[in-house]
This record gives sequence, C-alpha cells and structure tokens, in this order.
Amino acid sequence: RVVPLQGSGLRFLLVNWRDPRNPEAGGAEVHLHEVARRLAAQGHFCLQVSHAFPGGSAEEILDGVHILRRGGKFLFNFTVLFNLRRWCKEHRIDVVLDDSNKIAFLTPWFSNRPLVLQLHHLFGRALFRETAWPMALYVLFFEKLMPWCYRNARVLTGSASSQKELLSKGFRRVDIAPEGVELSRYVLPHIPERKKDLILYVGRVKRYKGLDVLLRALVLLLPRHPEMRLAVAGSGDDVPRLRDLAAQLGVESSVDFLGFVTETRKVELYHEAMIVVNSSLKEGWGLTSIEANACGTPVVATDVPGLCDSVRNGETGFLVPFGDADAFARSMERLLEDSQLWLTFSENARRWAEAHTWEPAYLKTREALLAAYEEHHRA
Repeated sequence: RVVPLQGSGLRFLLVNWRDPRNPEAGGAEVHLHEVARRLAAQGHFCLQVSHAFPGGSAEEILDGVHILRRGGKFLFNFTVLFNLRRWCKEHRIDVVLDDSNKIAFLTPWFSNRPLVLQLHHLFGRALFRETAWPMALYVLFFEKLMPWCYRNARVLTGSASSQKELLSKGFRRVDIAPEGVELSRYVLPHIPERKKDLILYVGRVKRYKGLDVLLRALVLLLPRHPEMRLAVAGSGDDVPRLRDLAAQLGVESSVDFLGFVTETRKVELYHEAMIVVNSSLKEGWGLTSIEANACGTPVVATDVPGLCDSVRNGETGFLVPFGDADAFARSMERLLEDSQLWLTFSENARRWAEAHTWEPAYLKTREALLAAYEEHHRA
C-alpha cells in the first residue's frame, strides 16, 4: 500500500480523468491540483485517482497530493464505478471530490461517502461537433443523468455563466469556486520579447475548440500581414485534420503545430505572442485567457459561457461570435495595427489577472468539503 494512513486532517478522494502530469491536462486539472495541494499543505490527506497514460508512473506524490493512475483513457468512468467503494474503504476516505469534466462518474450511486461535485461545464449538443453520433449520444446520456444523480450534492463551478447554465439544467446547489492564476509564474516579460504578428493558441486540440476558424481567419489576414504566424501549443486528436485543412487553405507555411509544451515554454510563448486566441465552443472559464493576461497579452475569444467571464470585452481583449472567422480577423487586426490600443489592453490585462489568485477557489472548495462532511455525519 503506497498511501499512508496517518494524518490529523480529513481524508479526501479526488476523482478526475486526468492528473496534472498527463500531456492532455488542461485548465480543469490545474484548478483541481491548485486546490488539492493547498488542502494537503493544511494537513488534509488528498488521494487523486486518474487514468494511466504512457510514461506515467502508477503512483506518485506531487506537491503533497497522492496520485494513483488506474485504468485506460476511454473507459476510466467504469474503472471508477467498479473500484470507488474499495478505494474509499482502503484509504479511509471521509469525502469524495468528483471532478466530472468529461463523462460523468455518477459517484453518488456507487459510494456511501459524502461528496462534492466540481463541474466546469457540460458539453451538450457540442458533442456532435466533436465525435461520431454514437459516442456523442453515449456522453450526452450520462450528462442527462447528472442533475438527478447529483441532486443532493453541493456543486462547484468556475464562473457565473457556467453557474447559470448548470442551474438551468436542473442542478440545485451550485456555487462558484473562482478560477485563478499563479501570478509568480505568469509574469510580465522583463524586456520586450514580442514577436510582431505572432498569434498563439494554447490548449488541447479538439474539434469543438474550433481551430479551423483560426485557420480561416489567417487566410483573411495574410494578404495584409504576410509575416503573420499562428502557433498552436497543445496536443489532441484534431491535429491531423487541421494540418490537412491548413494545406487546403494554403496557409500551412504560416502555422506551427508545437504539440505539448512545458510550463516554462508556455510562459515564453505568452511573452512572445502579440495576441492569444481561443475559438472554443465550450469552456468552463478559459484559464489560458488569465494566464495570457498575467503576461500582459490581450486575448481574442469566442463569446460563449466561461470565456465571456474570463475576457473583458473591449478592455483585456475582444469577444466574437463562435465560428465567425471574419470577426476574429477584424479583432486581431485592430490590436495588431493600433499599438496604443494594444498597450492599453496589455496593461488592463495584467490588472485583471492580478484580481484572480487560487486562494478563493481553495477556500470555497474547502468550505464545501467540510460542509458535506458535517451534513453527512449530522444525518
């Protein structure tokens, strides 16, 4: 047994499809780890279970958080279903933190422990853009079960627009555990490092992220900005399709698919880019928006739930309709051609980012976990 049983605090089981070391980890995984490491630092025992991935050890302790990697990428929800009770018993778990940001784990039906649900957003019909209809229906079926399954659970989400969406779907007790950014890591560049006409996307490369729109916007901009480059920092199964599309559009020589990048390299890219873009159809918040802003980089993003909270339209960047390549091109060009506007947005961006740290998310999550524990034992 790799998990020690001593400790004076409560014992939490955190369930998430991915852990922070996973090459496909995104904002949800960052959020969970920032909360978990603070819980661990305060004397609570935190065990996170996530799916295994090539090169990842079966067990690891990261910032005081015990991580177990079990099961495969595509059926991890069933790994949780068949093992949840055993994990809770073996590790004397007091409260489960269910971070269902892919397919729902439906933990209330398979555990007798009190729990809190962390839910950044639902995919809804956006699933049909991402995958074949049988898989989309499969995931959608689990989403439809969630309001009933988690009807008695405390629910945490990262933004006001996501809270509104979840309440409209039938979830009952939804509070905001606000997103943050590590301001000591994401800093302003010490010297000017910006590369003129460099546009940056950071995140997983999935169909619902809408990167084809960015390629079409690039087609519109290149005649007036022939040196423009789009850098895509992240991995995902939509890369081959996007490479083919870039070739079809004749912009392949202006697009760099960088794949997975380290945290250090990501900060360097934020410092180099003139603009960060996010063309996604669905986000719970848009962590990369705040990371970019902390580095003084304006953002152009789609006006959808989550992103409409993380980007202050006309102050730290621009919000445009989803799928509108013309609007993306116009907004990017405004920032590229008006240096004073870019500088104003850059200054606003850093101030906006400074208002977002991880401490409020930690405190709100701890409050929900302790309340769930107390309610369960009173009952």
